[in-house]
Amino acid sequence: MSRMMRARSSLSPAIRFARNGPESIDRQGIMADRVTASVGSPVTFSAMVQDRGERLGYDVDSLLFPVGTEWILHQGPAVVHFESKMAQVEPIGDEGGGDGWGLATTRATFSEPGEYVIRLRVDNFQAPDSKFDNQCCWSNAFIPVTVR
Repeated sequence: MSRMMRARSSLSPAIRFARNGPESIDRQGIMADRVTASVGSPVTFSAMVQDRGERLGYDVDSLLFPVGTEWILHQGPAVVHFESKMAQVEPIGDEGGGDGWGLATTRATFSEPGEYVIRLRVDNFQAPDSKFDNQCCWSNAFIPVTVR
């Protein structure tokens, strides 16, 4: 996240594939480097995620809230099996630059060769000022995958 002050209340969460890499804070998202995988062999996907809201002065126990994640087949010729579609986010502390960053990880297995795009959707629907149908409160990131 940029080092600027946070806006008050909920904003779309941040997603990065590398600590100092590009950051997604919207539905358009960012594209990771292409991954090459083999049919039947699990591949690990990871991204750094963060709630960007500022709730100073709100009647809440925490200024930052856990973000929700969902790994989704966005495009491809066959079904993808995700070990955990809605992965728990593991705190990573200063490794992610501090400031509430966490790591969302899953493993995916592809059953057919082809070109795929995996989407990571990150939301902050656990915050009291956010809910599922708010457009403010989720971001995307995409991973292109070539399966042989």
